[in-house]
Amino acid sequence: MPSMAPANVFTAGQIRKLEGIIEFATDLLSRLPIPHDSSSNEVLLSDLNHHISSANALTKKQAVPPTHIAEGLKDVGRRLWNECIRERRKNDGILSSSSRIQLQARARVLAFLIHALAKEPRSDNEGSRVQEIASMIELSLALARVCVESSDLNGALLSMTKATDYIDRLKMADDTTAEDQEQIQRIEAEYFAMRCALSWKQGCLDVAEHMYAKADSLLRHVDSSSAERLADTFHCIGSELLSREDHSMALKWLRRALNIIKTQELERLSTEGLELRMSIHHELIQALLAIDSEEHLEEADNLVSQVESEMGDKPIVLHWKLEIIQRFPGELFDADEYASILRRMIRSLTLSDPGLGLLLHGIEELRTRGPRLAVGLMEELIAKKLIPCGNVDWVGKAVVRRVWMGTMEADTSKAVGDLVRLLDQLIQEIGQCNVEASTAVFSLIWKRVDASYAKKHCEATQGKFGRRMMRCAILCENADSAYTAFNAMPTSIQDEPLTRYLMFKVALMSWNHELGHQCIKYLSEMPDKSQCQDIIYACVRDAQNAGDKLMTLETLKAAVETFDMEGSSTANLPSIFRCAIRLIHMIDAPQDEHMDGVPDLAEDTCCMFERAAEHAKLDPKDEEGAKLFTVPELHWFRKNAYNIGVTKCHV
Repeated sequence: MPSMAPANVFTAGQIRKLEGIIEFATDLLSRLPIPHDSSSNEVLLSDLNHHISSANALTKKQAVPPTHIAEGLKDVGRRLWNECIRERRKNDGILSSSSRIQLQARARVLAFLIHALAKEPRSDNEGSRVQEIASMIELSLALARVCVESSDLNGALLSMTKATDYIDRLKMADDTTAEDQEQIQRIEAEYFAMRCALSWKQGCLDVAEHMYAKADSLLRHVDSSSAERLADTFHCIGSELLSREDHSMALKWLRRALNIIKTQELERLSTEGLELRMSIHHELIQALLAIDSEEHLEEADNLVSQVESEMGDKPIVLHWKLEIIQRFPGELFDADEYASILRRMIRSLTLSDPGLGLLLHGIEELRTRGPRLAVGLMEELIAKKLIPCGNVDWVGKAVVRRVWMGTMEADTSKAVGDLVRLLDQLIQEIGQCNVEASTAVFSLIWKRVDASYAKKHCEATQGKFGRRMMRCAILCENADSAYTAFNAMPTSIQDEPLTRYLMFKVALMSWNHELGHQCIKYLSEMPDKSQCQDIIYACVRDAQNAGDKLMTLETLKAAVETFDMEGSSTANLPSIFRCAIRLIHMIDAPQDEHMDGVPDLAEDTCCMFERAAEHAKLDPKDEEGAKLFTVPELHWFRKNAYNIGVTKCHV
């Protein structure tokens, strides 16, 4: 057996430096979890870099520290390394300042160097320390990965230099077993992969290619954990290249990442490994589609088919299939296959806001090439997926899109029928949609009606929707919106009895007597008296409810005019006269708050009595043959005519 060479030792001055490093690292442990402002971070970072330089210089001596110093280094190095891991996980996904990120990476560098100092071998015989050296290499590679991700290239270069030194020492170790040799090859593969990442970060893709060539023959020796780390490294390179739109180079590195991770059986991969595998597939497919050639499109299709055979109807797989079909030219686009994939997505997708958005977007893409298929899928989505879940917001979004699709169809009659059926089902199942969705639906339908009218179609339908808008404005007490809706109608629609009735309600709401007179005058002059009689009665009721006595009188006078002298009568004819006469008397009383003075109604009073007398002379009867103007009724008219005449004889 060869004699052991004496181990190097530290001088007294170097031991004091080691003690200073332990003291600083212990202080850093307490300061690292506490957020600092930028200036404090810079000061701490400067001090940290100084101790990193000192520790790095001491590691080059390859000397053995005293036992108590080694124990202190080992303890503080382990605690600092673990604290850096906790801080990284705690801040993962949270926006941190660049100085804070750099501080955490540099603290990890110091922890690694402290580990290196604590574990320096005490003899030149490395044979019994293969595992310890291997663990230091894995530590250095883990550090390099963190530094690359944090853009700390100096730290990454330092860790890779240390890894190179450890690998050389590992190869020189005595008594290595076959298992040790396999481990060395696996470590070398990870080492060259990390050199690829560092070269890529330094902007030297040619060097990265050279390093990959060295690693290529070693890749078959990696286990599942190493395969995940290697695939992650190549995936990061490919992903970055894809974001820069360097699609051909991205394709090369993403293929390499996929080839490595595909060597491992699915059940041997960790949860993170399975997610990484899906991410690599996703970005590889995006790169293939971005190149947009027939060859690459076919490769993407084959790739998706392989994943589908492994995983089934996963939403992401179905989404990839949709993207591929969309890239086919118009003559090769298979609308039926596209619709079939969307239907599978509707059945398998767990609903969420992004998921619903994906489905709506996919159905919209189909609408331009297969409108009836798209409508059918939208109705299936609403009826079988959204209504049962009871989310009113989701139902509203889908219904708005469905109505929009209906307004775009050429066959208007069928589109309207289908839409009415769906809306009826919606009311039965879930009730009303929210206000935003209802307003959007109404706006879409109105725009379609307006467009149809511009083409001289559907004038009657325009009247229906115009009056609906007026009703909404009246309910909201928005007279201006009601005027706008009225003015947007053609003259023929404006002159319809229902439209004039709504404008009368607007006149009452705004106390616009001139407009009210116009509406009543128009209704009373219509040739078909029976058509407008009920509307005028409704005007009487509305005017009474509004407390507008002048408008109530006008409507009563118009109601009287709807009865002709040839026998068209009603049982309440005498009461209409009596109400009008009493109302005139009330208006002649103290001034109403909405009147600009008491109008002269003497002529109206005489007119009411004269018209009542004319009807009474005809002796009208009701449907059962009973007289309308009975003796008590005539007595009332006689008495009140005399009393009013006596009261007003001075006028």
